[in-house]
Amino acid sequence: MSEHDQIGYGVDHGVATITFNRPEKLNALTPAMLQLFFTAVRRAAADPECRVIVITGAGRGFCAGLDLSVIGAGGSSSALSTTEDVAPPQWGDDVGPDLSRFFSGGWNELITSRKPTIAAINGPAFGWGFILALHCDIRFAARSAVMNATFARLGVPAEKGSGWLLARLIGSARALDLLYSARRIDGVEAERLGIVNTVLEDDALSEHVTAYARQIASQSAPRALAAMKAQVWSALDDPYDVSFADADKEQDLCTRTEDFREGVASYREKRAPKFSGQ
Repeated sequence: MSEHDQIGYGVDHGVATITFNRPEKLNALTPAMLQLFFTAVRRAAADPECRVIVITGAGRGFCAGLDLSVIGAGGSSSALSTTEDVAPPQWGDDVGPDLSRFFSGGWNELITSRKPTIAAINGPAFGWGFILALHCDIRFAARSAVMNATFARLGVPAEKGSGWLLARLIGSARALDLLYSARRIDGVEAERLGIVNTVLEDDALSEHVTAYARQIASQSAPRALAAMKAQVWSALDDPYDVSFADADKEQDLCTRTEDFREGVASYREKRAPKFSGQ
């Protein structure tokens, strides 16, 4: 398998699916594979046929994190740079609050994308794989999925924003428990802690995520989705009054769009909407 085949990409019914595709290694990441992944996220963000982005893994793993064989003893994962040239503007950059106030590119491609991102955690999600799932807007997990933040056992801190994300998802005490102990949790405990939205039987995960993503892609206005995503992520560090003012501003803009008129018309006519993103 060539390096380029280690990240799969496909779009169907408005949903772009990006797949870690190195199943013999539980989809452990190499630097080249990580760069291909970020390129695929940017591709989906700019793809007019894509309205929702789903991340998953091939085989029995989601992503086992960094392949430690790519770094030598005493090496540092910080040497694996993921900084690239600034990506060209994507659809939705002008919608809602400016996410660049808080989030840059690279590891934050999943956040700065103005499209909903969903992690379908079908198996082990360790280290960097766990972090990439945390960067998604929504997470679903198979009951047998196992995840952990491995960093303390490797002698490194909470990498790539994982401390910031975990504390906001589940609170500081629970976040520090997972970070200090580096213990493994299954899908059931991940749901209890609030890391994943829903845990599903292994054989039901893919079908559930596909149906959920397609429903959003077909039933929700793309411009509204972009605005909501920007509002929620930027509001994590915004005062209430700033978020309130941003919401009012965006509401005024949305009421002038074709999608707003289509949404009202479809509601009155009791039919499915046909949103254009305009």
